[in-house]
Amino acid sequence: MERAKRMGEDSIPRLLFHFSGPAITGLLANALYNIVDRIFVGHAVGPTGIASIGVAFPFMVAVIAVGLLIGVGSSALISISLGEKKRRRAEIVLGNAIALLAIASIVGFLLGWLFLDEILRLGGATDLLLPHARKYLRIIIMGIPFSLFSFGFNYFIRAEGAPRFAMMTLLLGAGINIVLDAVMILVFDMGLEGAAFATIVAQLIAALWAVSFFARKKGSLRIRFIHLRFRKNVIKRIISIGTAPFILEAGFTFILGVLNQTLKIYGGEIAISALGIFFSLDSLFFLPVLGIGEGAQPIIGYNFGAKQIERVKATIKWALFGALSFFALSFIMVYFFAEPLVMIFNTTSPELIKLAARGLMISYSCVVFAGISIVASYTFQALGLGRQSLFLNVLRHVLFFIPPILLLPPMMGTDGVWLAFPISDVGGGILASFLLRREFRDLDRFMLREEPEGELNQA
Repeated sequence: MERAKRMGEDSIPRLLFHFSGPAITGLLANALYNIVDRIFVGHAVGPTGIASIGVAFPFMVAVIAVGLLIGVGSSALISISLGEKKRRRAEIVLGNAIALLAIASIVGFLLGWLFLDEILRLGGATDLLLPHARKYLRIIIMGIPFSLFSFGFNYFIRAEGAPRFAMMTLLLGAGINIVLDAVMILVFDMGLEGAAFATIVAQLIAALWAVSFFARKKGSLRIRFIHLRFRKNVIKRIISIGTAPFILEAGFTFILGVLNQTLKIYGGEIAISALGIFFSLDSLFFLPVLGIGEGAQPIIGYNFGAKQIERVKATIKWALFGALSFFALSFIMVYFFAEPLVMIFNTTSPELIKLAARGLMISYSCVVFAGISIVASYTFQALGLGRQSLFLNVLRHVLFFIPPILLLPPMMGTDGVWLAFPISDVGGGILASFLLRREFRDLDRFMLREEPEGELNQA
């Protein structure tokens, strides 16, 4: 409780750095699973290997979407409960979230195993890519429980004020994955299957380490068997708050499938491979801003629960400053070093290097605008305003992205695909500015809003 109390007393810049630093490191560490797989596979197998991971990637993102639904929704409620000094309520949320993770793991495994080929076809797999992608994804599916528990428990740990432990969990998994990738791909020549085995073993170890935080009583909350029983109002609020990031990530799954299908038509397997490289580099340049949002979320949630509205406003302002600054630096990096960055993944295909570098430069031309929508989304989640966050993310990823994907490629080829990204960034940024300014202006009224009645409020 003393650690959580700091969120209501320490300086905002220091707190944001304290929480965002580990969150950024953790997100990048988590992204390294796919980035490192593509680097090793890109050099050992070639463009076909990168494309095979690319068509399996939408399903992997769908699993992450479920983790976000549970992790974001429950962690926001845990932070608010701790801010209100309601520890028992926080433990009820924790227990219900763990039960949700277990159910989601079983459902995800069964769906993936039973509909493997259909999933890969929807992801854009061609006849050439399907056999390779099948070997990779079949193994990844077996690690779904490890992935979800590692992902979810990291949110629980951060919510009660221990971001460094959460960061170490993801760094541990990423480090093991790198070592195992090198051994299985370079030493044992296992190719895509080696990359998949390295991933699930690393996720298992990371999940065990994350669970150990509560098993060794490192935090103030305890996992109690009685709280694993589902409570309708608790589940409803977890899902209500977590729906926005879930829709965001699930929409990304759909978008990935559309992108792969469109690039298959206008550029073939080499274009799908270029998209795989783009998303690997995008993880390095985009995820840190998500980390700023994640770092701000528990601070906003705690201070909102404690009725310290000025601290809530200050956190939002500092988060916006950090997000916009980082994206400005990302744009500069991409503009001057696009081809060298792409060559980290492959040096033998000039066509792939040229296509991926061009796509990266077009896609990042307006990335600064995305910083506003990201911070706004995390702000709404932290305040328990799931509908506002959902509205923003749906419009950004559906209204501002899907129409360009459908309309531009027939006229511009693969360039039309890449242009959808800056259009989405600008549209989402303008909308987020309007919503955030309106909510900022009315923030003082949040104190007067009553919590929904039911088991969660009564705990």
